[in-house]
Amino acid sequence: MSKRHYSQLTRKKTNTSIGSNDYTHSQPSTSNCNGIPSKSLSQHSVVSEEQSQLTNKLLRYLLMLSNGKQVVTKARIVKNVLDNQGRYFHPVMVKVKNILSQIFGIQLVELEGNKYILVNEIENRLPHIESSASEKSQQVLLFLVLTHIFMHEQLCTEGSLSNFLGNLGIDLDRNYHPYFGDVKHLVSEVFVAQKYLDKITLEKDSGTKIEYKWGPRAETFSRRAAFEFVSKVYNGRPLKSWALQYNILTAHESSNQTERDD
Repeated sequence: MSKRHYSQLTRKKTNTSIGSNDYTHSQPSTSNCNGIPSKSLSQHSVVSEEQSQLTNKLLRYLLMLSNGKQVVTKARIVKNVLDNQGRYFHPVMVKVKNILSQIFGIQLVELEGNKYILVNEIENRLPHIESSASEKSQQVLLFLVLTHIFMHEQLCTEGSLSNFLGNLGIDLDRNYHPYFGDVKHLVSEVFVAQKYLDKITLEKDSGTKIEYKWGPRAETFSRRAAFEFVSKVYNGRPLKSWALQYNILTAHESSNQTERDD
């Protein structure tokens, strides 16, 4: 998040006053013109103000955690942000979700077990925002892994992934790669913890089998870009020649377009 966004967020106050200027000069009364007790209006105003403060507090908290691509739980939000006031969780989360989407282009995604992550809805095309060398190398590795999974019908075994990376000179079982670092750790732990990958462990008679598929945060990556990368590797082979993958791609893009139109 930029300093400008953060500054605006911390300064911005939500207008929670109830009623119009007509109430300002009215005579003291126990109720307003609609018959609502003034005490109830006052209590509602206090609650609205508190919700507004908690909304801003949760926004700052989530945006701060998003830099580390962390997963946050409901229990953690209630304890660290809402001061253990669980009754505010749902209304505050609804407001935060709308603000993140409409202002920051970020989607708040709920996972199983009352866990949440932030996913970018738009690609970062700002040339002045640059990643570190370590982040760039991780993004390259992640792109390769996600591309392989996409081409293998959204799911691949660890053995298949190891063979694919091996053909590129990247040994999944080595402790260290001069450019990518600890590849095994990144794939099996870091990318999984960041929800770019879902890791599935299957117990077979022949032993343990591990499979990988796209995680919820992988939606920040373009399937078309991955597909076009493979096409270039195969000397410009037409995308339609991979019928299954092409159908998956077009169905996904059509679904996204429908959601945007709605």
